[in-house]
Amino acid sequence: LSSPNVSVIICTHNNADSLRKTLHAFQHIQIPEGWKVELIVVDNASTDQTSNVVRATSAGLPANYHFEPQKGLSRARNTGLAAAGGEVILFTDDDVIPCGDWLEKMAGPLLTNQCDAITGRIKLASHLVRPWMQPMHDVWLAAARVVTIELIGACMGIHRKVLERVPGFDAELGAGALGFAEETLFSNQLTVAGYTIQIIDEVCVEHHPRESRLARKEWLAAAKHRGRSAAYVLHHWEHSDLSCSFLRSRYYQLKLWARRVVEPPPGLEEEGSPVWELSYIVEMEKCK
Repeated sequence: LSSPNVSVIICTHNNADSLRKTLHAFQHIQIPEGWKVELIVVDNASTDQTSNVVRATSAGLPANYHFEPQKGLSRARNTGLAAAGGEVILFTDDDVIPCGDWLEKMAGPLLTNQCDAITGRIKLASHLVRPWMQPMHDVWLAAARVVTIELIGACMGIHRKVLERVPGFDAELGAGALGFAEETLFSNQLTVAGYTIQIIDEVCVEHHPRESRLARKEWLAAAKHRGRSAAYVLHHWEHSDLSCSFLRSRYYQLKLWARRVVEPPPGLEEEGSPVWELSYIVEMEKCK
């Protein structure tokens, strides 16, 4: 059999019901004539019905199942990279619905050497949109209102040649580890290595995160993980430090306390968290 033109990698952890919908959507995706596409699902230490869901996907675009026992999204992505045979490698998530021409939009520019990496617009599912959401909330839900030259895991792609200089994702970052920043770091490494990233400004996928992620306690947890992830990148990759980090941490802690008194945020189980609250917590954790 000839090698695939395009490898599509989906990493998943205990999200079988959502994964089933994503894989179903991929059975109806348009494959340009002459393209050979492989779909790789990396099961990152799931304990639910993930393996059964993947193995039940046989029509249209069969899914190749790979199990990664060590938890961590970056580890799972690196496992997917090792398994991929395509000249172009696309990534998406287990909670998105791709548009019908997603493959052509994302892989086309890479196959014709218009760019070395690509990122596409991600739309938040309409039933999850709330009036209180600010641009920062959208970014944290992987659905930024303005697409920037930064790879986002729900809709990104690379040409295989970039792996010669940037071989994979830092396993200390991403979900299941410190929480975030693995895609940001990877994007920065590509840019420093001289590779080009192209933006697709049309909607490429629709994001369907679980509704519970809108609860304030989830936003607060994400803010802590984002701060810790930022500190890791600052120290280990940028070889920099924050002056007076303890004092800075106390400063943001006092600001947070005072503003919560003046502007009480929602309860932990209620939806939403103000941008100021999230920003202070990110800075506090980074300084710690």
